[in-house]
Amino acid sequence: MLPSMFFCTIACAAITIARASNILVFMPMPFKSHVRGFQPLFEELSRRGHNVTVVSSYPQNRQIANYTDIGPFISKNHERNVMEMVNMNFVTSALSVWEVGVKFSKILTHKAMVDFLQTNSVSFDLVIIETCCQEYTVALGHKFNAPVINLVPTMLWSSISKWIHVPSTFSYIPNVLLEITSDMSFTQRLKNTITGVLQLYIENYLYLPKMKEVMDTHFIYKGWESRPSLEDMLNNVSLTLVNSHHAVGVSRPYLPGVIDVGGMHIKESNSLSEDLQTFIESAEHGVIYFSFGSLINLNHLPKEKLNVFFGTIEKLKQKVILKWIPDGSIKLSQNVLTGSWFPQSDILAHPNVRLFITHGGLHSLEETVYYAKPVVAVPFFGDQHLNMKLVETKGYGKVVDYFEITEESFGNAIKEVLSDPTFKKNVEIQSRVYRDQPMKPLQRAVYWVEYVIRNGGAGHLKSDSVELNDMQYFLFDIVFILLILIVCIVWSCYLIVVRNASKLL
Repeated sequence: MLPSMFFCTIACAAITIARASNILVFMPMPFKSHVRGFQPLFEELSRRGHNVTVVSSYPQNRQIANYTDIGPFISKNHERNVMEMVNMNFVTSALSVWEVGVKFSKILTHKAMVDFLQTNSVSFDLVIIETCCQEYTVALGHKFNAPVINLVPTMLWSSISKWIHVPSTFSYIPNVLLEITSDMSFTQRLKNTITGVLQLYIENYLYLPKMKEVMDTHFIYKGWESRPSLEDMLNNVSLTLVNSHHAVGVSRPYLPGVIDVGGMHIKESNSLSEDLQTFIESAEHGVIYFSFGSLINLNHLPKEKLNVFFGTIEKLKQKVILKWIPDGSIKLSQNVLTGSWFPQSDILAHPNVRLFITHGGLHSLEETVYYAKPVVAVPFFGDQHLNMKLVETKGYGKVVDYFEITEESFGNAIKEVLSDPTFKKNVEIQSRVYRDQPMKPLQRAVYWVEYVIRNGGAGHLKSDSVELNDMQYFLFDIVFILLILIVCIVWSCYLIVVRNASKLL
């Protein structure tokens, strides 16, 4: 019996080793929430025996088996004041994405990055990238002769969907940069179309050449001369994993090679620290959790805006957990607990937490829906406006405009959401929808990553339409011929009528 068990164990270990793959994750841009949202996937792949190398600006602070970090490429104290993005309109928002891509490509000049890009001593069976603002990363698939998986940090938008030919119909699929839902007015459809055209076509002439220049400057390796065009490589991505789910987003058509995996970062709640547990459970009227995420620092807000927030929460009968460290000159009431970091998921899971005040970031909304907490949000930029428009449409939160916020408007929104049970009932409905999945998002992501490895890139998941140009895809050539035919028929009929009429006269 024992020898049989021994040989069985050895056989299983041998199979695991044989199936283990070398996986490269290349996400060098300083977008912390993008990396953290997919971090559970990288760790799970390493736990399953794959050798995972992660090139990012946010390495782990702990040892993980089969997991190698390369980075960081920014200062540990790096912090970007994103408040400059608050005043952008729908056109400048699209243009700013291009500017970010060009600006942060300087990361590729970091010595550790240069050393990695120039090495020829390693090989990988799979390359995982994020093409948002860094389309040139797809060249690593060519360098290592490996299939490529693209990670998308939010709902698909035209800059991504165009390469894999996933429909982004402007009439009902909202762009992530706009403050609209699927139910659009004429003006909103016009804005959605303009933004989509900028991303589908204009960026190919104004932005993509700059990405090609970056690629040709920094991605020089043996055999790079035979590299396909950047467009062809983006067309050839094997799989796209999207941080989204229809419970917090929109329902839209996908192709087999596009998989929603929103919520991978959500784990079953852990016990809170004794201090937090006591603070929350001692709140007679419940607790409000207040956090604007990892990008928005309250210290960067104008003083008058801060006074609105502080003046409002001081009047609340609920206790407030505020993710922020005030300086010594600011004194908050005793019902407020502050800190530089809190276990957000564990706090939201507590039954005595009644409301989440947020900026409308996607990860925050995924957690608040999962744990069925209504929200009040002050969105600032990017997809936050769209996220919160969808929240309002589904009836589990209120939006307060940053530019028009007052203590009265902010306080009224909080009181309305807390006092009206409809908000809680609606978020419970969305929570049931979100949780009712055949497998957890992390399991789904792992399955499809390994599916691509098992099936040699899984080229069969890609649409055949990627071989078509726009003239063929939209049947413009057919329509043109049909119009000519119709004109000829009409003209012929006209000539016959005129000729017959002249004979009668």
